[in-house]
Amino acid sequence: MANSLLAGVSGLRAHQTMLDVVGNNLANVNTPGYKAARTMFSTLISETIRAGNSNSDGTGGVNPTEVGLGVKVSGIDYDLRQGSLQNTGRTLDLALEGEGFFVLNNGQQDVYSRVGAFDLDSENKLVAGGTGFRVQSNQGEDISVDVDASLPAQATSSVNFTGNLDATSSPPVAAQIGSAQPFQQGVRASLTGANAEPFALADGMQFDIQIDGQAAQTVTFNTADFVAIGAATAAEVAASINGQLSGVQANVVGGAVEIVSNQPGDASSLDINDGAGNPIPLLGFGTALVFGSQSAANAATALNDLPEKTTPYVPGDQIHLAGYDADGTAVSATFVFGTGPGQDGTTLGELTTFIDALYPASTTTLFPNGSLTLDANQTGISPLQLGFTDDPTNIGFTNFSTLPFSTLREGDPGAEVTTTIDVVDTQGSTHKLRFTLHKTGENEWEALVDLPDGDGTIVDGQVQGVNFNEDGSFDFVSGVGVGDQDIEILFDGLSVSQTIGLDLGVTSDFNGLTQFGSPDTAGATNQDGYEAGTLSSLGVNASGAIQGIYTNGQVEELSQLQIATFKNPAGLSKVGDSLYAVSSNSGSPLPGTALQGRAGKVVSGVLEESNVDIALEFTRLITAQRGFQVNSRTITTTDEMLQELANLVR
Repeated sequence: MANSLLAGVSGLRAHQTMLDVVGNNLANVNTPGYKAARTMFSTLISETIRAGNSNSDGTGGVNPTEVGLGVKVSGIDYDLRQGSLQNTGRTLDLALEGEGFFVLNNGQQDVYSRVGAFDLDSENKLVAGGTGFRVQSNQGEDISVDVDASLPAQATSSVNFTGNLDATSSPPVAAQIGSAQPFQQGVRASLTGANAEPFALADGMQFDIQIDGQAAQTVTFNTADFVAIGAATAAEVAASINGQLSGVQANVVGGAVEIVSNQPGDASSLDINDGAGNPIPLLGFGTALVFGSQSAANAATALNDLPEKTTPYVPGDQIHLAGYDADGTAVSATFVFGTGPGQDGTTLGELTTFIDALYPASTTTLFPNGSLTLDANQTGISPLQLGFTDDPTNIGFTNFSTLPFSTLREGDPGAEVTTTIDVVDTQGSTHKLRFTLHKTGENEWEALVDLPDGDGTIVDGQVQGVNFNEDGSFDFVSGVGVGDQDIEILFDGLSVSQTIGLDLGVTSDFNGLTQFGSPDTAGATNQDGYEAGTLSSLGVNASGAIQGIYTNGQVEELSQLQIATFKNPAGLSKVGDSLYAVSSNSGSPLPGTALQGRAGKVVSGVLEESNVDIALEFTRLITAQRGFQVNSRTITTTDEMLQELANLVR
């Protein structure tokens, strides 16, 4: 019976240990970072009453007969599952979502904790609250945070652009003016007699002629106009005709008489009809209606051959020109007809050359189809204008109202998108830059910069050839030298200019500027300069980087928490204050940082709660109580039996 007493005692001891573990778990139900423990039981060695036998001939085998001697605590292990996170609102309250441990140093060795309740001491060291142990960085050093630190200014070296430039927007266009219709060179209607001199005319002979569709005019041959009218010469006949008709010119051609309309072109016509005495057959004229013709003018075309001419010019006649050049310069000049001294010419080509010299900001062109145009040499809105008028004292006149110079193409500077951004100079002062993104061609733009506040001088303010691919992605910048991807500015108060690069995107990517057929959204969105600032607050990110947030809006990494992991974290030794120490079974610490391997991530403003399950612990508490009770009963029952045995000797 001694075995049952000893077994009962072992049960009491084991369940007392279980009760101790449960009590400790419940005591730490609100301890941050606490990991619940559990008690594991195992049997003690058993007493063998009879050994087992194997089977033999005719009989089977017999199992061994053994009596157990009790129970023992085989181990106390820990539940290392993640505890829930409790929000505290303190930046330096940290928790780990993962298997890692914060690393602290107690002045002699490193210890490990899941509780990141940290603060700064009087020496600006980051320490654990309650113990003052110093938190270790990923370099294995104490973490110091200078709360009085300042951040020096950084001059802007790069400006980033993002957003879209409308692919359907207008490219730049140069203004163009020109004649409303092409200039023509006219051929005059003419009649040439088939007969040569002499002509057997008689006094009083007549013929009628309609010139250019006008009322008929009559020619009468008189004896007084000829040496011998019956043997009239071609010159005498031509002189008689010229003296009686207007709108034509009679000439002698190889002994025959030719009548030519003064009006060139399609409007020119001659219709001759015989009259008294029938002189037409004698002169050899046909009576069919004849017309002039016209074709595209060229540089050699005489101004007197323009169909719009009403009266031929004579040397000294003046054509006045007035208008505005493309740059807004007023133009006023006089073209003097003729080839003599002080005269400018008689052909359309000479008039074109004269105009071109008057308009240095434009280019004058006479095209093969007779069109005369002036093109502005620069794109953009332009006041380009030209008009002709004849001097009222001229002998010759041209109906220039039928050849007005009108706008053939409005000038357009090209689409523009404007954006502004503040940049920082080398002394930490801010300046406003205004960028104008200007379309210069199909899939090509340029960037121009100016200082709207006038607080400096632009040394290089142009980035040329900002090219885009046909899929809308950024391609490259083709500008070189002045016009490349950098701008240069000399800010007031400084002696050295500052170069700023424009980051427009990555080739064939869509992370910077794009060019799609959608509204403009492009702008300068970021720059890398900042003013001087002082530390205003701290932050800790998921990787465990301790960040300083400065009054200038900058965020700087001040240090990095070391996060340790273990091959067997359950093998760590508890050393109080929710701290762990390395044991022979935990393995050496594997130092690292958060977000690496099993370390997990750091969460700021929270603490990890105890992972004790109260319901489970209460169940274990009842189980421990019952186990203690039944083992007590074993002892009392054995005691009663021993009492009965002692009573047998009375």
